[in-house]
Amino acid sequence: MEVKPVVAVVTQKLADTLSEDSIADNKVMIHQLKGVQRSLLKLKSFSDQRGLCGSQNSKDHLRVLYQVEDEIEKFTFQVAGQRKRFGFLMKQTFFFNNLNSCRRLKRKIKKIQSTISSSPEDASISSVCTLSLRSLSNYDEGDNDDEDDDDDDGEDFSHGANELPRKSSSAVWPLSEIPTTPRSPKRALARSFSTIPHQQEHMQQRKKLTFSYSYKEDEMSIVGFNIQYPKQLSTFCYQEEELGVYGLSDDIKSLVRRLTHQTDMLVPIVGEEGSGKTTLARAVYKNRKVKDHFEFHDWISVTEEYTAERILSGLKKSTETVKGRRYLIVVDGVGSYGVLQDLKDKLPDKKNGSKVIFTSRRISEMKKLNPHVMNGLNEDESWKMFLNKAGKEKEADQIKVELKRKILSICNGLPQNIILMAGLLSNNRIKRWSAVIDDGQCPDDVLSICYNNLRRRSKLRLLYLALFPKDYDIPVRRLLRLWLAEGFVKRKLEDRFPEGEVQKCFEKLVGRNMIQITKLRSDNSPRRCRLVSLFHDYLLPKAQEISLFYIQRSSENFEDAAGPFGIRRMVQHTSNTGVVAHQQTQDEVRVDPSILRSYVSFNFQPRDMPERQVGMVLGRVIRSNFALLRVLDLEGVCQTTLPDKLGHLRHLRYLGLRWTFLENLPESVGDLSYLETLDVKHTRVDSLPDSIWRLKRLRHLNLNNIRLSMPPKSSSSLVTLWGLVLDEKISINKGLGKLRNLRELGIKFSLDKSQNVLFDWIVQLVNLQSLRLTSVNGMGQPSNLALKPLTSLKNLSHLNIYGQLEKLPAVDEFPPTVKVLTLSISRLDKDPMETLEKLPCLIVLRLLGESFTGTRMVCRRSGFKKLEVLKLWVLKDLEEWDVEEEAMERLKEVEIRSCQKLSNISCRILQKQRCLEELVLTDMPDEFVAGIKKRKSKYTSLTIK
Repeated sequence: MEVKPVVAVVTQKLADTLSEDSIADNKVMIHQLKGVQRSLLKLKSFSDQRGLCGSQNSKDHLRVLYQVEDEIEKFTFQVAGQRKRFGFLMKQTFFFNNLNSCRRLKRKIKKIQSTISSSPEDASISSVCTLSLRSLSNYDEGDNDDEDDDDDDGEDFSHGANELPRKSSSAVWPLSEIPTTPRSPKRALARSFSTIPHQQEHMQQRKKLTFSYSYKEDEMSIVGFNIQYPKQLSTFCYQEEELGVYGLSDDIKSLVRRLTHQTDMLVPIVGEEGSGKTTLARAVYKNRKVKDHFEFHDWISVTEEYTAERILSGLKKSTETVKGRRYLIVVDGVGSYGVLQDLKDKLPDKKNGSKVIFTSRRISEMKKLNPHVMNGLNEDESWKMFLNKAGKEKEADQIKVELKRKILSICNGLPQNIILMAGLLSNNRIKRWSAVIDDGQCPDDVLSICYNNLRRRSKLRLLYLALFPKDYDIPVRRLLRLWLAEGFVKRKLEDRFPEGEVQKCFEKLVGRNMIQITKLRSDNSPRRCRLVSLFHDYLLPKAQEISLFYIQRSSENFEDAAGPFGIRRMVQHTSNTGVVAHQQTQDEVRVDPSILRSYVSFNFQPRDMPERQVGMVLGRVIRSNFALLRVLDLEGVCQTTLPDKLGHLRHLRYLGLRWTFLENLPESVGDLSYLETLDVKHTRVDSLPDSIWRLKRLRHLNLNNIRLSMPPKSSSSLVTLWGLVLDEKISINKGLGKLRNLRELGIKFSLDKSQNVLFDWIVQLVNLQSLRLTSVNGMGQPSNLALKPLTSLKNLSHLNIYGQLEKLPAVDEFPPTVKVLTLSISRLDKDPMETLEKLPCLIVLRLLGESFTGTRMVCRRSGFKKLEVLKLWVLKDLEEWDVEEEAMERLKEVEIRSCQKLSNISCRILQKQRCLEELVLTDMPDEFVAGIKKRKSKYTSLTIK
C-alpha cells in the first residue's frame, strides 16, 4: 500500500499553508504552525523507519495521514473564510480564532504522533485504529475555546467529544440517488486519418507532426479550416511506430498479402497485452501497397467493453462515406467474437474487397477466424531492441552475460516490457543495473520493478493517471494543471513559474516510457498523452486501495466502494452501455462531501443527466460545513450549469469547463480565492463577471473570444491569457499593461488608434512562448494589422498572425526562436519566401487564406534549412512555385489546398534525394492531381481529398 507518497503531499500542503499571505506576517501563528510542521515531519520519519510492513499496519497509518490532511485543509478553509470576512484583521496577532485553530491543529497531530510512536508495535496499531475518525472534528468559525487550554485528553473541535459528528441529510448522500439518463454514443470513439512516414531514419523524423487551431467558424472558413471536435480515445502513439523495425517485417508482408489478395473481410491480430498488436496493425495500415489498394482508410481505438452498436455509432460518418468504395478500417481493442460478427453483418459492401483489421487479446476465442498470432521476439531481437531503446548499443560489451539473461528473462520477448525496462535502466550506469532491478522488490515483474524505482511524488502522479479511462488521450495541458491543483508537485516560493517544474516531472515519466505521447504539436512538443495500457491495469487497484479516487460506474458492486478512508476524489466514467453508473443496493454508498477533494467527469452524453449530476454534487458540497474541493473538471461534459453560490468552494484550484455548453459564470466565481485555472474555451460563455479580477492567484485563463468588461487590475500572476477580445473602450496601459509574466497570449482586437499601445505592451512580454494576433473590424471581418518588430521576444516559438499586413517584417524583426509561423489574410503582394526562408529555427510554415496574393513564389538555394512542414491553403492567384537546388532539404510534409491556379509542383520537391514523406492535395484540379501522381517519388505518400 502506497503510504509514503501521501506523507509527502500532506507535508507539502502544510508548507503551502505557511506561505499564505494572511499567515506569513503573523509571527504567533507562524510559530504555532511550525510546531505542527515539526510534528508532521516526525510522523513522516516514523513512516520511513517502520517500513509499514503488513496490510493492516499500512491502512492504519494511511488513515492517520488522511486525518492530518483533513485537519490542515479544514484549517486553511477556515482561514480563507475569515480572511474574506475580516480582511486586514487577519494579520493582527490578537486575532485569537486562528491562533486557537493553530494550537488545536498542533495538538491533534502531536496526539496522533504520540499514539503511534510511544506504544509497542501491536498496541500501536490498535491505538491508531481506536483513534480513527473518532478524534476528527469539525472546525467552527464561531469557536472561541480558551487559548490556554492545554488539556489534550478528549480534545474535540465539535460540541460532542470523542464521537463522530452527526451528519445531516445535506452532508451525506447515497450515490444511487443520483438519476441516470441513457447516453447517446455520440463522440464516443476516436478516429485518425493521419499518415505516418513509411521509412524513418531517426526518432525525431518518426514523429508525425500535427496541428491545432483556434479560429472562430467564420474565420476558419476563410482560411480553409475544418472544424474538429474533441475525441475520447487514443489514436496514435509515435513510440509504437518505432517497434515496427524489430522482428515484424515478415508479419507485415504476410498481412499485406492477406489484405490485398485474400477474400476474408475480417483480419484479426491477436496476442497478449504488450506483444505489439497495435504496432503491427499501425505498420500495415500505413504500408504503401495497402494505402494504394484501398480507397478509404479509418482507424478506431476502443476498449474491450465496447459493443458493436457503440463502435458503429463512431463509424457512422465513415459508413456513409464508404458506400461503393473499397475501404480498410482498423478497430483496435475488440473484446469478443460476437462483437465482430455483429460488425460484419452491419458494415456495407462486404464483397468488394473491403477489410476490417481488429486487434484482440482473446486468442482462443478468435481461432475460428484464422487470426494472425503475435509471438514474442526472440533473444537476439529482444536484445537488439533493448540496447537501442536504452541507448547502450556502443556499451553492449560492458554488460555481463548474467545481467543480460536477467533482463531478457524479465522482458520475456514482449516489446512493451523491453521499452519499460530500457526506460528504467537508460538513466543509470551499467554498474548499477543489477542494484536497480533488485530495488524493484519484484525481480520478475517489470511493472513492479519500474514502479518501485520511482520517487514518492512521481508514484502519486503516476497513480493519478489511472483515474482517466484506459487508452484515453489526455491533453498534456490538462494533466499538468491538474497535478499542480492537486498539490502533487512541490512548489518553491521563489519560483514564478511552477509550470516549469511540473513539465520536468512529466518529462521524467515520459523518459521512463511509462507515459506515451500520442499526439505532438507542430513543434514536436507533446500535445496528448496516455498511461501505458499495461500500467493502467497495474496501477488502478493500487490507487483505489489508498482511496486516491473512486470511479463511479454501473458495472461495479457498490458495497464498501467508499473504502475505509471515504471518497476523496470522485471520477465519473461512462458504463459500457452508455448509461451513467446507477444501481440500487441495500448497502448504498454514502459520500461525505466535506472530504471530497476532486470531481472529474468523463460523461459526454448530450442529454441533461450530467447537468443534474453535477448540480447535485456541488449542491451537497456547498451545503456541507467544509468544502475542500480543489478540482472541478467537467471538460467535454455536454450539459453543465454551475450553482450561483460557488464562493463556498474556497479551496478550488481548477475549474475546467472546456467543450461544455455552459452559457454563463456566476458572479460568485470571484470568491474562489485559490483558483489557478479557469478554462471556458469552446463554451457558450460570452462574458465574464467583473468579480473575476479579484482572483489574485489566477494563472491560466482560457476564454472563448470574450470581451473584458474591465481591465484585469489584480491578476498579475497570469501566465496564460487566451481568447481575449479587445476594443478601443478598454485601456491597455492601465489593465493589460500590468501583466508581464505571460507565456501564452491569444488576442482578437478591433483597434484603430491603440494598436501601437498594444504592441508596445506585447514586446515587453519577454517570457512569451506562444502568440496569436487576430485583427478584425467592427463587423468582424479581417482588418489591418500594424505589426511591430518582435525581436525582444527571445522565447517565442509559435507566432500566428491573422490580418492584413502592409508589408512582411524583415528577418531581423522576427523573433529569433520562432519555430511555427502561420499567416492568414495577410494579402502580401511581394513573395514572402525571400524573407521567411532565412528564419533560422523555422520548422513549420503555414500560408493560409490569401496570405499571399502574387502569382509566383520562389524558394531559393539553401533556404529553409530546418523546415519540415509547409502548408499552402487558398492562395487563389498562385500560379508558379519554384524550388531551387538545396532548398528545403528537410521538408517532409506538404499540403496544398484550394490553390486552383497552381500549375505544378517542382521536381526538386517531388523527386528530391531526401524523400518527401507525405503530400496532401485537397480540392485541387483533376489535371493537377493526375500530373502529380505520375511524377511523385514512389516513397512519397499521396493523399487526395
